[in-house]
Amino acid sequence: MVARCVAALGLMLASLLSTPAVAGGAILCCENAEGRRVCGDVLPQACYGRAYRRVASDGTVIERIAAPMSEAERIAAEREARLRELEEDRRRMQRLQDRALLDTYRSAADIDQREQRAIGEIERDLAKAKAREEQLRQAQERLQEEAKLHPAGAVPADLTQAIRDNQSELAAQETVIDAKLKNIDAVRARYSRDRERFKTLTATPASR
Repeated sequence: MVARCVAALGLMLASLLSTPAVAGGAILCCENAEGRRVCGDVLPQACYGRAYRRVASDGTVIERIAAPMSEAERIAAEREARLRELEEDRRRMQRLQDRALLDTYRSAADIDQREQRAIGEIERDLAKAKAREEQLRQAQERLQEEAKLHPAGAVPADLTQAIRDNQSELAAQETVIDAKLKNIDAVRARYSRDRERFKTLTATPASR
């Protein structure tokens, strides 16, 4: 009886020894510092910090595990990921802008008409500002001529104040005119960009 138990135990041990140490017969392999292949049922010490592979019993590579990144590589990878994220944000924003552009304009001619109307409104305000500037300049000339009728240092206080007020308003009007001119340039630049982008988006494949 004891002999039979010993024999059975021997068969069990033999069966266990014939079973691969890693499930499915996979082992872990890498190239060591000398470039030689090193394998083991668990990751060999020579593979620490290096890329390695999980290899099946038939030699098929099941999985490749990259080596841990260095600090410099990690920073570079994070930077590349951030750049990809920013680029995707830019492309998403461009798609939204393009959609809005196509929803806003019916045609290139529509863009031209809207530009003309926008500039026309500014030019009407600009004409009023220039007319007011001319009135102020003429008033300034009259005030200066009146001041000349008085001896130096004896110009009446109210006349002196009128000259100062006129000069202040004239300076403000000049600022308004400058802002209107810059506004016209900005409008033209904006509609020019819209026009070019609209043509690009609506161009047929053959004409691109």
